[in-house]
Amino acid sequence: MIISIISTCSEKLSEREFVDPIINLVENISTTTIINYFHYTDLDQSSILNSDRIIICGTSLQDDKYLNNIDNFQFITSSKIPTLGICSGLQVISLLGGCNIVNNREIGMIEVTTLLENKLSKGHFQAFSLHNFSISENSTLKILASSTHSPQIIKLDNIPMYGVSFHPEVRNEEIISNFLD
Repeated sequence: MIISIISTCSEKLSEREFVDPIINLVENISTTTIINYFHYTDLDQSSILNSDRIIICGTSLQDDKYLNNIDNFQFITSSKIPTLGICSGLQVISLLGGCNIVNNREIGMIEVTTLLENKLSKGHFQAFSLHNFSISENSTLKILASSTHSPQIIKLDNIPMYGVSFHPEVRNEEIISNFLD
């Protein structure tokens, strides 16, 4: 399996917190997986389009420069390659799906409730949240799980693109594993 991992971090140091744990998780889940790393400012479309899965990683609270480069990701939506966006990655996927970003700060542990059956989560669980933005709902996405304040897991309608607002690398590693299955 080939996994493309995309960083939305503008600072290299942030990748140690938001990208490296995802790479380590993927390596631990499957030792035969090939991981290709890309930065959002330098996406190799041909390599990414040859992937079996794509993961768009999160970034720090004060880093929103990736929002100025949403067009860089546009080719992913037409690829139909299963994609998981984490935190800022959820925002990227949502913008590609026509949603708006809204201010909504959540920091710390939150209670999440699964609303619709899906491959990523089941039931109620706790998750670690660290974000300044959430998304507005629209008809292009399904809200699969939610906290009391915002959507926590979404899926674009008719496209295998998922987003999680929280950070599964901190406490919900099964989300990554379920996505890769």
